[in-house]
Amino acid sequence: MGLITLFLAPSTFAANTIEIEQRFLQLENAELIGTMKEYRHSMRELQIWLAPDNDKQQNRYNALDCWMLQADTSELLQSAIKKANAYLSKAIAQEDKRAQSDLTLCRGSFYEAASDNVSAKSDYNTALQIATEINNSKLIADALSTRASLAALNGDLAQALEDFQLAQTHYELANIPYWIYYNLGEIGNTYRRMGDFQRALTLMKEVEQFNEKRGDLEAVNDTRYVRALIMDDLGNHTLAQELYTTLLTNAYKSGDKALISTMLVAKADSLLQANKTTEAKSLLNEAEPMLDPRFDPYSWSLWHLFNAKADYADGNYESALVHIKSAEPSMSNQDNFRYLAWIQNVKAKTLAKLGDWQQAYQANVAYNNTKELLASKLREQNTTRMRIEFDAARKEVENKTLKAEQTVQQARLQSLEERKRWQALVIGLSLILLILILIWAYRQFMRARLMHGMAMTDELTRLPNRRSIQTKALQAMNAARDAKTPMSLLVFDVDYFKRINDTWGHETGDRVLQKISTAAELAMRKNDCVGRTGGEEFMVVLPDSTLDSAAEIAQRLCDCIAAIDMKEIDDDLVVTISLGVAQLSDIDTTVSLLTQRADNALYRAKDSGRNRVEVER
Repeated sequence: MGLITLFLAPSTFAANTIEIEQRFLQLENAELIGTMKEYRHSMRELQIWLAPDNDKQQNRYNALDCWMLQADTSELLQSAIKKANAYLSKAIAQEDKRAQSDLTLCRGSFYEAASDNVSAKSDYNTALQIATEINNSKLIADALSTRASLAALNGDLAQALEDFQLAQTHYELANIPYWIYYNLGEIGNTYRRMGDFQRALTLMKEVEQFNEKRGDLEAVNDTRYVRALIMDDLGNHTLAQELYTTLLTNAYKSGDKALISTMLVAKADSLLQANKTTEAKSLLNEAEPMLDPRFDPYSWSLWHLFNAKADYADGNYESALVHIKSAEPSMSNQDNFRYLAWIQNVKAKTLAKLGDWQQAYQANVAYNNTKELLASKLREQNTTRMRIEFDAARKEVENKTLKAEQTVQQARLQSLEERKRWQALVIGLSLILLILILIWAYRQFMRARLMHGMAMTDELTRLPNRRSIQTKALQAMNAARDAKTPMSLLVFDVDYFKRINDTWGHETGDRVLQKISTAAELAMRKNDCVGRTGGEEFMVVLPDSTLDSAAEIAQRLCDCIAAIDMKEIDDDLVVTISLGVAQLSDIDTTVSLLTQRADNALYRAKDSGRNRVEVER
């Protein structure tokens, strides 16, 4: 060991601090693409570069190593949890918050793999809290995305979509392409679970194209797996099975038994849906030796469920009942209502075939209750505005691109028309005069438009100024009264802004206002409008918003501002806002009256400690 250390010692000084940071970012942001062997080689090289007495670097490396631990058997999983605990204890002892958040998140993923969802969720929430305290956008996004995946797996799709959306905002602010598209794929899979298959397909194809350009075959296979599930949901079982066949071939090449068994069970499900029971049973039999009920009880339950469906289809009712009894407890414990409904349905029909009418009736009642609960959850999830808000932002970018292309095309067409007019010698002079007049009129129009825009726009933040936002508020009030719909107003200002100016200077204060303005616009819905009313004070007009929904938007905005990474300005700079919310009522004859009630709520927020939301009383 001493000889090896001596041999490698010169490499310790081969990398400076900048190179070490670059390597950390490459590994953390998944910028390195290659085999697991190549990835581990990069990890070992980084470890050689690190100074043994640099606790921050060592903890950061431990977090990377935690995510790389093998956990594909029960024994390895327990070993991974033990090692994650050891790493985490060291980070806590050294008060390394960044490593604490990352390692807590890593340990939570192992708890989730062990089907301990309570401990997993607790770790995800703790990791999110720590990441928020240190304003680390990537760790905030990681915690939100991981928590969302667990919620989606447990059927809480509305909560999952909300977390995924907020994670997407943080990933895009951090500008990490791999994780942006990874999270986008998770959003697409959530849409699939919600039954919005076309929207899911659109997102998965976008993610697949990114991974193909990146050359990441494993990520491409992940998106194809989701596409196969969507094809089954749409009833296109032939195309789904073609995708499963390709995925199985790749799984066999990798030699990963867990991956092979997952693909075998998934393809068997597709075959059962296509009434190909014999082929499905063959795949299920092949998968059985690869499944570990202690390590992955969820996959084991699915295997029993699909065997029960196959046996029922073949008339083997006694065998079907055995599989049902093996699958039902795990599905009940996980609150996965979709699969639980399937089990209860097959159970009711099987018991009826066996002549046990009383038990069949009870199973059918349980099935109907679960089905109604599932339908209720789906109705609740489909009413969420998170999907609309997320897609609205993406659609806006697409619309701007389309408008730009249309403008270029129109300019080309106008140029061709002008050439033709110039070729008409008879009306040449008239056309020249007409063009001059048009140019003059256009310039006058643009000058007037520019002056109007300057009069209505805040110069520093490029947001609507006080006059403009109050005009928009009045228009929204009138529209709400005409349509008899709710409308709300929120006001906010920056906490301790004078202290920021006094400590870091007015130039820093201006940069803070600009960052807050950008973040506020990103956090709003398509039809909401943010304006600066003066100094550090802002107003947001919220059409079609009740007091409750406006308060939710205000809280999201409050969280988003608190999560802004100000380290590029100063490591010690943390910025928060206080917000007041009021809803339009019959007594509000002017904008000032509505604004005054929102201001009163804002003052209560400040009196109550700042960095919070208060609504009108």
